[in-house]
Amino acid sequence: MATRRITSSLAAGLWFLGGAILAAPQEPPPPASPTPAAGAEQSASSAPAPETHSHGDAEAQDRSSRNLFQSDMTLMLGMTPRDPMGGMSMPGWHIMDMGVVKLIYNRQGGPSGKQDFESLNWNMLHAEHDLWGGRFSLMLMNSLEPATMPRRGSAELFQEGETLDRQPLVDTQHPHDFFMNLSATYRHSLGDEGAYWVQYAPVGEPALGPTAFMHRASSGENPTAPLGHHGQDSTHITFGVATVGVGWRWISIEGSAFRGAEPDENRWNFESGKLDSASGRIKLSLPHGWSGQVSFGSIRDPELLFPGVIHRTTASIHYGAEGDRPLAVSLIYGRDHDAGRGLPSIAISTSPEPLSLSPVPLALEHPNAPRGFTEYWLIEGAYQITPNDQVYGRGEYVDRNLQLLVTKRNPLPGQPVGVSIVRIKAVTLGYFRDFDIVQGLKTGIGADLTSYIYPDYMDFIYGGHPLSTHVFFRFRWGKPHGMDHMM
Repeated sequence: MATRRITSSLAAGLWFLGGAILAAPQEPPPPASPTPAAGAEQSASSAPAPETHSHGDAEAQDRSSRNLFQSDMTLMLGMTPRDPMGGMSMPGWHIMDMGVVKLIYNRQGGPSGKQDFESLNWNMLHAEHDLWGGRFSLMLMNSLEPATMPRRGSAELFQEGETLDRQPLVDTQHPHDFFMNLSATYRHSLGDEGAYWVQYAPVGEPALGPTAFMHRASSGENPTAPLGHHGQDSTHITFGVATVGVGWRWISIEGSAFRGAEPDENRWNFESGKLDSASGRIKLSLPHGWSGQVSFGSIRDPELLFPGVIHRTTASIHYGAEGDRPLAVSLIYGRDHDAGRGLPSIAISTSPEPLSLSPVPLALEHPNAPRGFTEYWLIEGAYQITPNDQVYGRGEYVDRNLQLLVTKRNPLPGQPVGVSIVRIKAVTLGYFRDFDIVQGLKTGIGADLTSYIYPDYMDFIYGGHPLSTHVFFRFRWGKPHGMDHMM
């Protein structure tokens, strides 16, 4: 299986290589210089040579070369009051391609850990065109992770979310679907400092939560999904989303209707269903690089094993989110409140067909009945020390269902169900080094280490002091439209 994934990872690299070629900058030839007359040549030679740049220009250039990378789709699509593409005329189609491939050795420590070779990857194709006094954009984002990761996904201690073979994924981050985004967006300015936008996405993200982790500048080169992902930004791949928004100067207000169910176990297919959930978000763009958001969503049946409505609240504050400086930091809070408050969870029978759902006798909320909610805290940051050297880090404090961590499976029909909550702390530190090898392809190598804090009574499951590590190569090409300062 590892050989197959390595082969698939190489195939992903070849597939994405086309994107790198498309995204490679085309340098225009230097303009021809006219031949000066003899007198003019003598006069020019006697004149003092002009300064090519000032000390301030050199400092600005150094800062620009240290800017962090981000791939926030809302910025690229102009879902902001001020348009980063403002002033650019696009009578024809303007096309951008951008993507990332990470080849990873992943080792999760302790008795519950695993090790594997895998690849995280995505490619984003963005096309836009002037239309009716505004701008029309199309977005397509794909990933080959269903082929380049183990079928269960990437091993990650204390991670939860989604299912495989009708059982919950525990200590595992699921692969992303082949279709990560497919959307059409129309943006129209309201003067110089405002705009409204409308988006329909057969696959997209509703107005709920912060920018997804893999697109945040503050995540840096970190290859791992946060443990709180499924309570903060897990709706970034949603099959069926309609969003409207309006913004003026420093504030935006957005609302979405969307399909609440998370992607199913088939990572290659295209899913459909009615838009049965809703969300709203307020975003603030503050001075000196600060920004923030608060959002609320009512999500129907997001998890197969925990049917019912989840009310999700998120709030976050960010520094350097636009990737326009060498430092980016995010503080993110998420809270899932179970509207059922004590209704039974669903246990799935082991018979292959038909799918049988049976209520278990005791209440198992998502994941704890006593409080009826779970909380997820995260702080993360990245700092570009030099144009080629980056450090990144992440700290988390999350609620977890003790029974799932111990048994690694959902209860069978008739089995008692525990409702105890356990709080997990995790800290990650990493370093990344870029190499200039091929023009238009950003290449580098990185490594990180994660440690955990949890109650002593869990040592028999996770060991005393497990340490998890990643060593990885990263290849990246392209840059967001209107974000020339981000490469």
